Amino acid sequence: MRRIGIIVTFSLLVIFLVACGGNKDTNEAGGKIFQFGAQNWSDPKIMGQIVKQLIEDQTIHEVEITEDIQASPQVIHAMIQDEFDIASLLSGEIYNNWFDEDEVEFTTDPEKTMEQVQDLFKKHHGFEWYDSIGFANQYGLAVREEFAEEHNLSKMSDLAPLAADIEMGADTTWRERDIDGYGPYSETYGYEFKDVRGMDASLMYEGISSGDLDIILAYTIDPQINEHNLVLLEDDFQFFPPYESSIVTKEEIVEEYPEVAEILESLVDSITAEEMTELVGEVDLKNRPTAEVAKEFLQEKGLLD
Repeated sequence: MRRIGIIVTFSLLVIFLVACGGNKDTNEAGGKIFQFGAQNWSDPKIMGQIVKQLIEDQTIHEVEITEDIQASPQVIHAMIQDEFDIASLLSGEIYNNWFDEDEVEFTTDPEKTMEQVQDLFKKHHGFEWYDSIGFANQYGLAVREEFAEEHNLSKMSDLAPLAADIEMGADTTWRERDIDGYGPYSETYGYEFKDVRGMDASLMYEGISSGDLDIILAYTIDPQINEHNLVLLEDDFQFFPPYESSIVTKEEIVEEYPEVAEILESLVDSITAEEMTELVGEVDLKNRPTAEVAKEFLQEKGLLD
């Protein structure tokens, strides 16, 4: 009887603890706690804060943000495994070996790229991939203005005679990407650089500013491009695919939480490239918190008190 009593007591204790502990997926108001995954650069972190502040202002739900995830594929894998509910992703991810080659047609057309990423991620993974937020964050090659003038550079193909002597800085993932990475780039343009060093964006800009690097892989909304007087070279062979930024969630969230889906839908065509460049500049150049920058932006737009 003593053994049975202990078991009953223990069982009641477990039930009590579970009841008191609550569900980690819900808050005290009974709303869901959504998980937002953000990569380790500023625009998805800013978008995470925008999504969080709008949802928490307009609904009973909450949003927790996990930041500094190394690359978009990790975010996507986590969404597939239901570890994240929402993210800010780029349409060019369709070309990053997610699907069989016969399902994907490579194109530099932004609309066709968006259609493919929306259709295939919905078909295979149940993603709701919204239309563009209003800006693209393209890959681009940037050089110092004086370097471009000295060597008469305006296009990526102009680098061919200099390539063997050029020191380049790029993020590590680009060096390894199969479709739009350094290997395919070299094949398309017919040259290889002397060295391609993998590094964080901040180190790239420091390196090119000091002269340690001749060229860097930039993102077209980077405010550092203007800050360091850099020139973006034209992709005259149209190598890089479109990278339109979108909010992405899961179909079940759209179905179960229409009030959240409405907020996410409202972010389509809501931020221009110029606006996002300015927001990123507030974070990267002025070291302001993303939450503060996002709140100020939403208040200026009349979307938040």
